[in-house]
Amino acid sequence: MTAVAIAATPVRPGATWFPPVLVALVALVVARWAAVPYVVGVFHDDGIYALLAQSIASGQGFHHSHLVGNPAATHYPPLYPLALSAVWRIAPAFPANVPMLLGFNAMLLAAAAWGWWRLATTRLAWAPGMAAAGALAATLTSPMLVLSSALLSEPLFLAMLWPTLALTERAAEPSRRRTVVIAGLCGGVLMLVRTHALALLIAFALVLVARRRWRDALIAFGTCVAVQLPWILWSRWATPRVPAPLEGAYGSYLGWFVDGLREGGASFLIGTAGRNLAECWLLLHDRFDAGLGSTMQTLVMALVVVALIAGAWATAKRAPVVVTFLALYMAVVLVWPYAPWRFVWAVWPLFAMLVLEGVRMSWTLSGRPARIGVAIGAVLLGAVYLRTELHAYATRSWRTPARQAAAQIAPALDWTRRRTSTDDVVLSDGEQVIALYVGRRAAPPVDFTAREYLDPPRSVEGSAKLAAMLAAVPARYVIILAPSLVASAASLATQRPGLRRIERIAGGAVYEVLR
Repeated sequence: MTAVAIAATPVRPGATWFPPVLVALVALVVARWAAVPYVVGVFHDDGIYALLAQSIASGQGFHHSHLVGNPAATHYPPLYPLALSAVWRIAPAFPANVPMLLGFNAMLLAAAAWGWWRLATTRLAWAPGMAAAGALAATLTSPMLVLSSALLSEPLFLAMLWPTLALTERAAEPSRRRTVVIAGLCGGVLMLVRTHALALLIAFALVLVARRRWRDALIAFGTCVAVQLPWILWSRWATPRVPAPLEGAYGSYLGWFVDGLREGGASFLIGTAGRNLAECWLLLHDRFDAGLGSTMQTLVMALVVVALIAGAWATAKRAPVVVTFLALYMAVVLVWPYAPWRFVWAVWPLFAMLVLEGVRMSWTLSGRPARIGVAIGAVLLGAVYLRTELHAYATRSWRTPARQAAAQIAPALDWTRRRTSTDDVVLSDGEQVIALYVGRRAAPPVDFTAREYLDPPRSVEGSAKLAAMLAAVPARYVIILAPSLVASAASLATQRPGLRRIERIAGGAVYEVLR
């Protein structure tokens, strides 16, 4: 069968109801089993999402109620905290409601698995049973269980990504303009979950433009902006604003990135791309760790890259928006000055789909002798991938990061609970955990800049940052945990009479601020 004939093969319109239901149920059960209560806030963003959900559910609105002055929450898109707040209203007692909140994430992962199956059968013409196996293999991986086992927005993003991709693909074909409008609206809603979904809108518009549908591209863009407009205006005008030293962690994403670019210039962008490219390669390498020596590992990685490229080529014929979106999304990830693991894992099932499609199409297009090689390569990749995941399931590896981070924050949490009063304000590395579990107003000890991704602040810079934060936030205590800040706090204490160390704790120290 030729490539042209394959591209022209009609997609499957329906298939049966049993495989997708089974996929969703299995994903729900596994995700719910994998998620256990943990110390919310150890990943930073999960704590902010929980605090915003708590603030919304308690009637304080979309504001950072754990910060002094209750500033507007303009940093994080609103949809995931709003969804969490609905669950929070049903079970308002924290941390007793953590299992229910994690159960919501498990439901989202089940929806994501169903969406994977649906796209594979309708756009790529996969058989229902094959798509069911692929959906589970792509979704119930340790990276996805890491994300769904914490209060992070990626499960909601992924659950909404698949139907949005399906809509954009349908709208990119000759269709009613209403379909283009709906696709643009869905793209705008997806950006209210994670801003990086902008890559999907651009991909959709580029495919429309490539097909000389300029007016539809403008309509899609306009409807997406219409959905975003209330959030954009609110973010621009909502008050009060966060103090300047807190803007990096709680202010505008775009402003934070532009400031880093202004300070670092082209070298900052190039350095970030180089570092993130190396990190992404290590993430992919970790998923296919053969454990059989460098030669075998090189072979395995070569097979992965070949399958990924072949899958992207084959998928582009039937789902060009999917491939364009993934390319643009990864381009954004490469230049974004932050560790890329969460961004990559958020679309990991899409990578898995392309690899599997590459293997499937290689088999379809190959003659009988070549199929032996394809089969051997596919079995090798499957065995290595299965080995990695079996080890992850045996060790529950997705729980390790949260457990380790909880052990690091425990001394600060214990000290705050024992030694502070309800009116005290605390500066600490784990401000979200302290705010959630002890109920204190809390803020980070230093500001967060894009430039420090490549150039961490030195002791003198850290001291200046801490002094600026103390000037902006009326803190009573400073609890330092990060090794990079221990020397900075000690140096500032020798220069500032109003800051004195009162106790050592595991991995750090506690300072009292005398005003």
